[in-house]
Amino acid sequence: MFTQRLQAAALLLGPVIFSISPFFWNNGHYGATGGMLIALSMPPWVYGLIGEYGRLREHLPRISGIWLFMLLVGMLGTVSFGLQGFFEESLGTVGDISLASFSDYPPQSIPLLWLPGPVFPLSLFIFGLMAAWTRIAPRWVAVFICIAAVAFPAGRVLRLEWVAYAADLLVVLPFAYLAWHAWHRAEDGPGSARA
Repeated sequence: MFTQRLQAAALLLGPVIFSISPFFWNNGHYGATGGMLIALSMPPWVYGLIGEYGRLREHLPRISGIWLFMLLVGMLGTVSFGLQGFFEESLGTVGDISLASFSDYPPQSIPLLWLPGPVFPLSLFIFGLMAAWTRIAPRWVAVFICIAAVAFPAGRVLRLEWVAYAADLLVVLPFAYLAWHAWHRAEDGPGSARA
């Protein structure tokens, strides 16, 4: 029960920390604080999603196994971009200069940033589809997660704060619902049918 409760709390804590990050943007860039929040949001968020993986695995063992690997790769990309924002500001290279400097290191930056970066929102989108398919969550939760999975990278790529705020709200609401029910499933014990 302790681990289930911890995963339930993490399922809410990760998206909440992530959603705070745009409030610390510096001229459309993560900056030190925003980048730190992005990086720190990933371990709890993924830990919470691993609890949901346990539920998905019962219905979709192969697909959920591939999804779990994608989730971990996506976590690497998201943490990398968060740290990139942290180091941009702390080293005084904020702006296009820092991103352009990655072109000097293509063998390193491609597998560290550019390939895994989009995988986290993609894994959220797939999670939403699997949640709808298996009915481990209500349809509205799955739809919100899928919309947010598309909207939150758009807000960050376009550097539009209002899009980032709206997308993050779309993320927090369904994950708050999932966290609430995960917490109560821990009370009910194994085999609970509660969604």
